[in-house]
Amino acid sequence: MLNPGTYRLQSVQPKNGDSFIGAQSGVILSGAQVLSSFGQEGGLWVAYNQYQQGETVGICDAQHPGCAYPEDLFYDGKPLLHVTDISQVQPGSWYFDYANHKIYFADDPTGHLIETSVARSAFYGPAANVTISGMCIEKYAVPSQWGAVGDQFPGPNWVISNTEERWNHGAGLMLGNGGQALNNFVHHNGDKGIGGTGQNILVQGNEISFNNWGGFELWWDPAGAKFGATNGLVVRGNSVHDNLGNGLWNDSDSVNTLYENNVITNNIGGAGISYETCDGATIRNNVLRNNSWYNVPWMWGAQILIQNSSNVSAYGNTVDASAAYGNGIGIIQQNRGSGPNGPRISANNSVYGNTIILRSVQALSGEVADFDEATMISAQNNSFDYNSYHVADPTAAHWMWGYYQTWDGMHQMGQELHGSMDANLPPSP
Repeated sequence: MLNPGTYRLQSVQPKNGDSFIGAQSGVILSGAQVLSSFGQEGGLWVAYNQYQQGETVGICDAQHPGCAYPEDLFYDGKPLLHVTDISQVQPGSWYFDYANHKIYFADDPTGHLIETSVARSAFYGPAANVTISGMCIEKYAVPSQWGAVGDQFPGPNWVISNTEERWNHGAGLMLGNGGQALNNFVHHNGDKGIGGTGQNILVQGNEISFNNWGGFELWWDPAGAKFGATNGLVVRGNSVHDNLGNGLWNDSDSVNTLYENNVITNNIGGAGISYETCDGATIRNNVLRNNSWYNVPWMWGAQILIQNSSNVSAYGNTVDASAAYGNGIGIIQQNRGSGPNGPRISANNSVYGNTIILRSVQALSGEVADFDEATMISAQNNSFDYNSYHVADPTAAHWMWGYYQTWDGMHQMGQELHGSMDANLPPSP
């Protein structure tokens, strides 16, 4: 049991069955140390004797050149931009001279809290049946893809509940076999909020928001939550919003997945739910709004995107593509080779009984391919039916089935024979 207070640089390898419980609010585990002694060189402030240097992982976008380095510098609790050349340092940014163990920054530290992340993760290791609850875990120098809770390979059956994970460089938390993330607030982490790989993972009742402040390339890893090689994953009843990247993302030959009763909104730079190179999923009763980004090409940026995946049922969802950007529900096929479940193609997917709102005349639903499109259309048994559309222009080609289709064109392709379409756009939420 932990009493209220800030515990710095704690990195714990639990034993089987250990529990770590915050006695009440105000328990903070911080991976950062406070810097209080500074010099000046060439007009910059300098912190000396900084020997921390973690594993570099990740692909950075052009605006965040130092994102692969796990160390961060915090000025009054907020991270400065990590640049990779001392000549780039200006107010709001910093540079780590690893060879000479110096941190350079331009902002005056007088009267301000200056912290730098040092410890890699708060909890890690192979122990089974670990419980973590009732605390805030922040500012750990955990590399991209891995979690401040769980690190890279957490043991089985960890239960993380009623915690807050924030300002960690990689993910807030990582789950392994039987892991559960319940009712946590996972926000403002540098890469993604939650990650997981393994069997029978449960992610339920969490708020996952504002992740990928580190500036990782959107195709690399960042998301509200991203899972890989899972079997029996359940993602239920979460609020996933305002992340930079996909809202929820499955990749790498996951199977037997359930997404239900999630609210997924305003995730910019990706899809609401992306199910990629996987097999077997039910996506039901979710609400997805305003996900994607401006000038999105093709079928990218759909509220629900089934990408080189098979045997997916998507039903009972409400999807709402904004007037500015985004698509509805899409199936994409590209040349992605084969995996343990066979060819990574889009086949036997059924999209039915959804409410689909397309507020832009450019917004689309349907299926597209740049690999073996003829076979996909004629023989791979993907179907859209019984869906209700409310569209910006009922005469427009709001659908793709190999090529742009109007409502009549979809019927000619054998799709949406029992669906409905009108121009009655509901008020924007």
